[in-house]
Amino acid sequence: MSTPANGDTAQPPATTAQAATDEKHASQIGTPASASQAKRDQLAAKSKKHSKVPSWLKDNLTSARSWRIVARCWVATWANFVLMLPGPSLRVLGQAAFFGCMLTLMIPPSFPFFFFFLAFSMLAIGALTGWAWGCAAAAAATRARSMQVLQAATQRVRSSASSATNPEATARIALFQGEYLDVRSTAVFGIFLMLGCYFAAVLQVKLPKLKIGTIFLLIVLDIMTTYGPLFPYARYTLGEVFMIPIGCSFAICLAAQILIFPETLAYAWQLSFVRLLGSNRDLIRMHTSALDQLSHPYDPESHLLHIRTTGEQPSSDLLDRHRKAEDEAATIAKSLLADAKANRTSVGEQNEDINGQTVFLGMEFYRSYFSSHVMKAALRKSRSVNLQLALLNSFWRLIAREFGLADPNTFDEHWDPSKAEQGYHVDGEHGTEALPSKQRLEPIRLHETHTIHRARQELLSSEAAQQVPMSRMLNILQRVAAPSLQAAANSIQAVQDYFEANLSWRQKRPIDQVLQQLHETKTQLESARECLLNDKRLELLQPYAEHFRVLHPDLDLTEHFLQTKESIRSFRVGARPLHVCLVYVTNLVDALDSVLHLHQELLDAADRAGSKKRIWAPKHLSRLFAILSSDKHGSADGLDRFGQGDGQFEREEVIDSESAGLSSNGTSLADDGESDQDSDDDDTRTPSSRSSRPGDEEKTPVSKASQKKAKREPKERYYARDPDALPPTSIRHRLGRGVAATYHFVTGPTGIYALRMCIASFAVWITAVIPHSAGFVYQHRGIWALIMAQTAFSLSGGELIVTFAMRLVGTVVGLLYGAVLWYISAGLGNGNAYGLAAATAVGFVPLVFVRVWAPKMLLLPSIMCSVSVVLIVGYSWIDTHLQVTANSGIGIRLAWKRTLLVIIGMAVALIVMVFPRPVSSRFLLRKNMAKVTRQLNDLFVDVMEAWISRNQIFSRDAQRSGFENQVVADGVEKDVSTSDAIHKLWQEREAVIRARFMTIATEIASYPMQIGLATMDFHIRGRWPAERYVELAAIHATILESLGAIVSSVRAFDQLGIAPDGDVVRRTVSTKDRSQNDWLVLLSSSTSLLDPQYLAEICTMFDLLSKALKNGERLNHTSFSLLENHFKYAHRNRNMQRFLHRQAAVDKGLAESIQGKVQGEDILSWSVLLDPMYLRYTTARLASVTLAAQLDKFKAVVQDLVGESALHGFDMLKEEYDQRWYRAAAAVGEL
Repeated sequence: MSTPANGDTAQPPATTAQAATDEKHASQIGTPASASQAKRDQLAAKSKKHSKVPSWLKDNLTSARSWRIVARCWVATWANFVLMLPGPSLRVLGQAAFFGCMLTLMIPPSFPFFFFFLAFSMLAIGALTGWAWGCAAAAAATRARSMQVLQAATQRVRSSASSATNPEATARIALFQGEYLDVRSTAVFGIFLMLGCYFAAVLQVKLPKLKIGTIFLLIVLDIMTTYGPLFPYARYTLGEVFMIPIGCSFAICLAAQILIFPETLAYAWQLSFVRLLGSNRDLIRMHTSALDQLSHPYDPESHLLHIRTTGEQPSSDLLDRHRKAEDEAATIAKSLLADAKANRTSVGEQNEDINGQTVFLGMEFYRSYFSSHVMKAALRKSRSVNLQLALLNSFWRLIAREFGLADPNTFDEHWDPSKAEQGYHVDGEHGTEALPSKQRLEPIRLHETHTIHRARQELLSSEAAQQVPMSRMLNILQRVAAPSLQAAANSIQAVQDYFEANLSWRQKRPIDQVLQQLHETKTQLESARECLLNDKRLELLQPYAEHFRVLHPDLDLTEHFLQTKESIRSFRVGARPLHVCLVYVTNLVDALDSVLHLHQELLDAADRAGSKKRIWAPKHLSRLFAILSSDKHGSADGLDRFGQGDGQFEREEVIDSESAGLSSNGTSLADDGESDQDSDDDDTRTPSSRSSRPGDEEKTPVSKASQKKAKREPKERYYARDPDALPPTSIRHRLGRGVAATYHFVTGPTGIYALRMCIASFAVWITAVIPHSAGFVYQHRGIWALIMAQTAFSLSGGELIVTFAMRLVGTVVGLLYGAVLWYISAGLGNGNAYGLAAATAVGFVPLVFVRVWAPKMLLLPSIMCSVSVVLIVGYSWIDTHLQVTANSGIGIRLAWKRTLLVIIGMAVALIVMVFPRPVSSRFLLRKNMAKVTRQLNDLFVDVMEAWISRNQIFSRDAQRSGFENQVVADGVEKDVSTSDAIHKLWQEREAVIRARFMTIATEIASYPMQIGLATMDFHIRGRWPAERYVELAAIHATILESLGAIVSSVRAFDQLGIAPDGDVVRRTVSTKDRSQNDWLVLLSSSTSLLDPQYLAEICTMFDLLSKALKNGERLNHTSFSLLENHFKYAHRNRNMQRFLHRQAAVDKGLAESIQGKVQGEDILSWSVLLDPMYLRYTTARLASVTLAAQLDKFKAVVQDLVGESALHGFDMLKEEYDQRWYRAAAAVGEL
């Protein structure tokens, strides 16, 4: 075994020496500046925690940049409103003169110039497209109009107008009363409207980035097709009603963007990145604070003082205090997990926004120290920081006792397999039917079977024998981890300071000082990491060393610690406090490595950039269209979250498609921001979507001749397997597949969504083109009911209810606010321009502030409020200062009519969405969880594939070494070739695993939003079991953390002895040294993860649970328990490994005295505990136990949801069989 040092240095440091070491290390890590910064951070966190003001409101109220952006948006909004006040401009703008101001509030110029220009361009293109389609409808309708009917209507109107006092007004009134309506012309307009609605709805689902364009396409098309049938001839200029205000608004906003505090995309991106880093620093501070709280319950004065001298068992009073301290630690851990969950949700939202901006980086002129390539590289490194900080939660879940053998709430101790089975099928333990109950569902508890009961009793008794309470270990852990956490926080702060220096026009301090801080904090971080890995982690072994010295004062610790099979087993099972703390140390080391990589990346860029900024020219503009037409990256402007994007639900065709899982999403996330390529080849598919790998960007370039030859060769196309049809082999088959695909699209979720929008649009539109109601609809501006019906659609019932409430609340508040503004400026009269301008100048300030800085949940209400205010004030001014045919009134009389129009439009959308069958948010959530379960299975398979592949490399190398002549010393060439093959393997697999991990983490982070929407859904058949889905969300998060710990440990074994960036871990060469292959053999034998039977059971369990969730089908009661099998297979594998090693020793003629120490055997000693790789081994072993326990709990929750197909007597039969097996194994001496 390897030891850090020999002799006395291998002993744990004494308390006094450690105190001196801590003081010295603190002087190296901390500085007065960092201490003051930490104090300020604590005060800020405390004030933020106890503040009742929302953080988004308080932060933006105190931010100078926020007020600069508000000033720009306020000037643009107020200028657009003032433009409609003078009479000449009002007559030019027309009846929709307020639309420019409304547009500025819908799309405020708060984005960077590039984004704003992009968003407004999409808006203009959508409006122009709707205008063009409306003109085509008018031309076609004119050709279809009956001339006889037109002449009769014209003669009728002329005769009635000739006898009127004002013939022109009478003719105009007759026009909008529907006197010129023609059935054939109206039908053509209706057809064009339905086609336009269908196309816009499909675009909204397929390309959500273009939603803002589709909204204005529909608005202009509604004007053309609603008012067009009323005219006796083609009126192509109807679109000008909205196009002129759009043009004016665009010009004013463009001027405001250029003249008032302009910002580039690079500037905004860096601000977002600094906020992202700040969220990570907040999480590190949470961990520091929580560890500090965990250390308080431990009382070193009263802890086992008599045991240190006598070795007796602790008193019951002291054990009670230890249990209370552990309960208090569990409470602290649960609080930290809740805070960390909110923090990770915030980080997920920030990542979503920054990912949408990243693909556009470099497409503009900007001034910076470094290029967009450096920004993208920093973002890639920050993703690893996000993931590693998320993996720290696994320690807190262990402390919170959410699972595990020591958790009193995980297992049902009173479960009896021989109980009567009267209610077996009716609300029984495995029933297929349930009784109604209004009580809250209790958390699922697993059965404490004979095997689990024996394992729990062994764990508790062994832990008591070690006499090391969890409170003492947590106290030591706080001292061990605090310097490293502080160093990580200081490193992130230094990176933030460098970005802030790049953002500042006037430097607050010289750039040389910032660069010096970068170098110093990097050195401190490396020192903290090395100290943690080589020295401070050894403090965690001190309690066990003290216990050994008390029991055996005359024996040497290094030579005699854990020398018997019973002591090894007792330590492996009973040293739970140590192993739990080692999990945190392992994950903390990984987090420090990821922060160090981010720091090094930026430090290298800073050294290359120097101290002068430069102007960077735009590039990759040719890829702009491909990015906009791709669905890989989310929108950065937030405009795709007006309605249907709020729920973050996967669309059903994606959920149901096996090929739409992580192969596309994962790869896109892997390339998100790393590459500017956004190409999709829809005609060519890889044979296996799950096993697709990202392209190798560093592969040898292919010659042009070979590329041309490859293009000429026909591409081989693969098709998804179909149990009812083989791949097409003829034109008839391909045509049939085309027809089937069209039918599937029309009848699928997207087609049905578009059809529903068409039905709702037709239901409102038809009232405006019927002679009996056309005048009434025009008089009361029913066009807004049509627009509201089209924009109120959602993909699910829960989302529809939430958005319905948000729209209604926002409308009511906006109408009241607008009426107040009108009466303040005009009183009971018609108002004047100066009073109204002054009132809106003040009234628009809070309106613009809330619209610009409202969080995602308040975005829709803020938009509806702003739009309603402008409608009330704008229509009131227009109706009193412009000659119009339809006058809806002013002030409050106009407000209630506007409210009624909103309610009518939303009611139509609600009715169409509900009947005949609503799209259930609960159903979509369940399908999404089934999809994530499949993704977890794919991630597990990828991890196991990488592990098996690297083992095969070692196996092939071992086989070759048996036939090759050893010419070089000790196989140096062999080691080099093996290490190269391992490095190449991980280089290929790591990107895919990371991408899958990030994709699943993003999906899990969206669960709270989805569960909230599902809770608001239509609960017609009964109460929705929200508690079970909350449990499933927690289970998915824990399984993901376990898989991350396993792959990190396996990956670390191939870096044995080498730390990141070449930092060599101190080791001493001895006959007991383990190679990385030996550690993996030990890990595979103790976790059973490479046992083919156990591996198949895990994959089968994932598959069964995914299908049961997806289809709602019952599970079989006779399924296996993975936690039980974990212990059984681990015990079997250890015995088999021990037998094989002994047999190999006998075959080689080794002495019996060393048979117990054959290389690779599962033994523990003091030098093994001192080995840094024991951290990885412990973390992976606990992660494997967690994986098995969580899958068992996952199965129990799904069984409770979907029911079981029971097999009577199975539980009792299994218990009897396990007891017989245990007695037989004990009899033959295997236990």
